[in-house]
This record gives sequence, C-alpha cells and structure tokens, in this order.
Amino acid sequence: MKYCTACNAKYDDSVSFCSVDGEVLEADPASIVNTVLDGQYQMEALLGKGGMGAVYRARHILLGDRVAIKVLPPEVRNNAEWLRRFRREGQAARRFRHNNAVTVYDLRTAADGTIYMVMEYVEGHTLDVAIKTRGRFSAAEALDILTPIMSVLDTAHSMGVVHRDLKPENIMIGKAENGPPVVKLLDLGIAKLREIAGTENSGNTALTMAGQVLGTPYYMSPEQWGEIPRDGNVEIDGRADIYSLGLVFYEMILGRRCFSGNTLHELRREHVATMPKPLREVAPDVPPAFSAAIERATAKDRADRQASAGILANELRAALDSAPAPQQSAGHTPELTETVAIRPEGGTNSDVDAPTMITMEGAAPTAIQADRPASTNAATVFEPAATPPPPVSAPRKPQPSVPAATIAESAPIPSVVTVPQIPKGTGEIPQVVPPPKSKSKAGLFILAAVLVLLLLGGGVAGFLIWNNSRSKTNLATTGPTNNPNTTAPAPPRELTNYWLELGPDSEESVRVAAMVPISSGQKFRFHFVFNEDGYVYIFGPGGEHNQPMAFLTTKPLPATGVKSNKVVRGEDFSFPRGDSLELDKNPGIDNFTVIFSKTALPAPTFLNEPVTGEPLSAAQQTELKTFAAKYQQKAMVTELDESTAGKPSVRVKVPPDQTGNPIVFDIRIQHN
Repeated sequence: MKYCTACNAKYDDSVSFCSVDGEVLEADPASIVNTVLDGQYQMEALLGKGGMGAVYRARHILLGDRVAIKVLPPEVRNNAEWLRRFRREGQAARRFRHNNAVTVYDLRTAADGTIYMVMEYVEGHTLDVAIKTRGRFSAAEALDILTPIMSVLDTAHSMGVVHRDLKPENIMIGKAENGPPVVKLLDLGIAKLREIAGTENSGNTALTMAGQVLGTPYYMSPEQWGEIPRDGNVEIDGRADIYSLGLVFYEMILGRRCFSGNTLHELRREHVATMPKPLREVAPDVPPAFSAAIERATAKDRADRQASAGILANELRAALDSAPAPQQSAGHTPELTETVAIRPEGGTNSDVDAPTMITMEGAAPTAIQADRPASTNAATVFEPAATPPPPVSAPRKPQPSVPAATIAESAPIPSVVTVPQIPKGTGEIPQVVPPPKSKSKAGLFILAAVLVLLLLGGGVAGFLIWNNSRSKTNLATTGPTNNPNTTAPAPPRELTNYWLELGPDSEESVRVAAMVPISSGQKFRFHFVFNEDGYVYIFGPGGEHNQPMAFLTTKPLPATGVKSNKVVRGEDFSFPRGDSLELDKNPGIDNFTVIFSKTALPAPTFLNEPVTGEPLSAAQQTELKTFAAKYQQKAMVTELDESTAGKPSVRVKVPPDQTGNPIVFDIRIQHN
C-alpha cells in the first residue's frame, strides 16, 4: 500500500500520485500492522521510521514474547549497498552484548522477500521526548542519564564499532519494574565494522556511498561532513561519537540544540567553523571543569577530543565531584538571553522521523524542519546584555525580528535600544515657563508683522490647493498621461480551451473538464479550440505499463480517424475521432503533454515519425523532457469555464511575458 504524506489517503501500490492534491505517494509503513510477518510475528503497532526502515512492536505467535522488528524498505531490497549495510548492522549488533544496548535476536528474510531484524523491545520514551517535555536538565542529571550510554560506547569503540548516528532519538529511557529507569542505546544501524564482522571486514568498511554522508545533520562531527582531520585519516572512528555525545549534553543542559541552521549548508558551516559558547557562559550553574570537558568533546578536530568515551565520563564525574555547591540568591533565576530565528510553533515527529542519511552531492539549500519549539532554535548563542534602567517617558517600540544566522554574519548589533530618559530628580515632567510680557511698543510691531506673514502664507497655500484641484480635474477629464510607470500590465492571452468527451462511442456521451476527477478505465476523447492556426502534438501514458508514448504527431495512427495534426483557428479539433483513448484502470493521475506550434516542428525527429502505439525509447523520453523543459519555463494559466450550462471547459492562457514558439502545457486527468 501507498499513502499521501499530505492528506494521508491510501492507495494501491500501482498508483504514483495522490488524486486529491497531486503529491507523490510513498510506501505506507503502517500497512503491515495487524498482519502476520513470516508466519511467526503478529505486527501490533508502528513505533517509528527512518533511513534504515520502519520499526514495529510485534509479538511472537507461539512463544508470546514481545519484540521490536525493523523492516527494510521495499525500494532498497535490491540495492546491494543497502543490503550489505543492513547485514553488517545485524552482525555487529548480534555479536555485541551490553546491558545498556538493545539486543538483536535474529536477522531473517521472509518468503515474500521482506528482510527484517528482530530486536529486544524496550518500553519507554526517547531522550528527545524527555527534552521536549522537561526543557532543561542540570549537569548532574544529564550525566546520570548519559553515563550508561558512555559505557556502551566505550565498549563498542574498543571492539571497532562506531555508532555514527548518536542523537537523543536513539537514546531510550525505559521503564523499570523496580529501581531507576533503564537507559539503552538504540540503532547501531550505521556502525562501521573493523574486526567484528569476520571476513566482511576487508574492503569498504566505511560504508559511505559516493555523494552521501551518514548521520543526522544536527549532531554530525566535522569529519562526517567531509572535513579531513589533522592526522589525514579519512576513516571515521569513535571520536565522532564523542563529538555527537558532547552536543547531546549541550542540548540537555540548555534545552535546545547547539547547532540548528536552516539549511544543510548552514549546518555544515556551523559544525565545521562555528565555536559554540562554553556551557558555563550560557548556563552559569555548570561547573567550569564540566564545561571545559564538553568544550573538548566538541572540538572541531578529533585529535583535540577525549580519546574514549570512558575518559569523557571520568572527566565529567570528577568535575561535578570537585565543584562547590551552587549558591543562588533568593528569588534569582538565571536566564539565557538568545537571539533566535522566528519559526512557527508546532509539534513534529522528530523522534520517529529523524533522518539517518542525507544526500550531499548537489544538495540544494533546502530548509530543514526543526523539531524543537521556536524559542529554542537559535543558531548562535549570544551573551546576555546588561539590562538598562526602565524608561519612564514611553515604552520601547518593538523591533523587527532578525534571523540569528544574519546577525552572526553581520557587524555587531546592540541588543538594547537606547530610549531618551527623563533626568533624575523629582520624577516630575519639567514645565515650560512662558516669558514675561513686554511692556514696550515693539511688541505691537512684531504682532503686525506676524499677521502680514500669515495673510501672505494663507494666500499662497490657497493658490496651491486651487491649482492642485484643477490638475486633478484635468487628469480625470483627459485620462492618464503616457507615464510608463502607470501602464497597466498586459493580461494573459488565451491559447486554447479544451474539454473531455466521456464515452464517445456511446449515445450518452458526457462533456467534462479535465480538472474534475473521473472514473478509472473510462474511455474519452480530447476536444481543442485554438485561437490560432497551427499544429498540435500529444504525448501521454499508454500500453500495459503506462509508459510514455506518442498519440499524435504529423503522421497520426490511421485508427484514430485523424489525417493530420493541423488545427484551424476557432474550429473544434477532436482527437481521436475513431478508436477512443482509455484511462488506466488503477486509480491515479494520467499526465498528457500537449505541444502547440504555429508552424510544423522539424525536431525532435519523432514529432514527424508515424505513430506506432509503442512506448518511446529511453532516448526519445529524454529528448521529449528536454524539449518540454525548454519551452515550458512559464507556467500556463488554467481556468475552469462553466459559463455555459452543460458545456464546461478549461481555458489555457499564456502569461504576458511568455514569448516565442512553440508552447507546451500539461493536461492532468485524475481518475478514481
């Protein structure tokens, strides 16, 4: 089954686009819930999904054991590199045993080709959820939660296993019957193996495909972003996990991520070149030695980090043990002043949808959706500014918000707006004392001069007002001038209007517009009325597998009843006139490409070849896409015209800035 990520509508596997909003459909991981996998496991619920597949809660039918099952995505089952990585994940996790790491029981392939891994089921919630709920942790609380994780990493690194995707979503805080919660590390799915996988150790152990980096961009070390360390070795080792763990500490203590750029390029720049503020400067209750250990763990070059997770744990514990008890004045609560990029509030599914693989080759600076509240997503931490004395005269005007990335790259900007203050004193507003009246006759002359000036000024003002009204009257009478700035934009010109004739071979044919969903498997006929003489070419899906093919060229198929692709201005051009076209029987969207030209087109060559009813070759499909992209740069304006009862149509209008010939537009037919 497939589903639409926008409206969650369900579709058959053969459908590619949503019939409601046109979104590309994706495989629905929830479709196997409440089914039996491989005759052994009752799939109870979908727990999460990521780059390596979806994870489900399941129950062994015979034994009754509750387990977690990771299923490889169907689209990668034939990808040798993915299968190799999935197998190595299973081998690493199966041979690795630790009380604070999820145990892997089995790796199997079902009869229908489904590849899955059976793992220990841990009931609880992820650290990501805890951070969202709690907000901030003290340094001691963060250390208590992450000490078991450092123990797991210390053991794994000594065996040659690197997690590579350490993040709050992969740390589970499980429920315990007695005692404190059990903390476990999830998903060794991007582990690099050296000796643990036996004969598979040789060769490409890094498991990094060309053009890709493995990990989650918010926590990836500089070397995972492609930076070459000082030692010159490009192999990723355990110090990459230490870097990620340092960022997790930072996030727990501050309640937000250390780095949260809006694009992959911004995130890479932050990880590679931006030094975060030391913890002790933005969280005063953190001991200096603890802050120094985290600063060392997040060093840009791995040679400057701790050599192992065990060393990091010892440094952090010693820092807390030697720190004096925190002293805080009554009623004082330290605050973190931040400059942040304003983003819409709302919950997300980062705990189940966090990416584990991103493509970097040719990546566009697409915004990455943050999964923290807007108030906690600053790309750069700024020191708190001293609070100015409150103004008395007037409240400060609100200042426009500026993205943090802009502030970080520009000249320093004051964080406080200076407001004029009333001089200190009694607090009363000073009164203006009028000067004493003059007893001399000079005041009379001054008063007379003022009256004369007022009369002259009033006369000039009256003349200007009269002249302005006269100009407006003339403008209203004669119309606008030839000022180019006042010229109204040209409206789009209409190229054609078209409709579909359903059931053209029957006596009860129906006329509909293509913008209205119709029934799958329906027979139909195109009708076009162009506003210019010219030639029309039609391409669309056809055949058993709905492959692109030519329907109308300069040499139509005789069965269509059309002898030429020439159209006459204002006349109804119907196609086909013989055998009807038929929509796919499976629900979806059929997209037809229509080319209109005032003159016959000499190229591409297949525009002048006889229609055979066979799919276009791969080379012809590429040539058609290139041709369409060249002449389809401006989107056509389409309007549903129902002005005449019973005769709906779609009007296709060319944007005013669209020039040249030919013109290409698409007709999308939704059918259910």
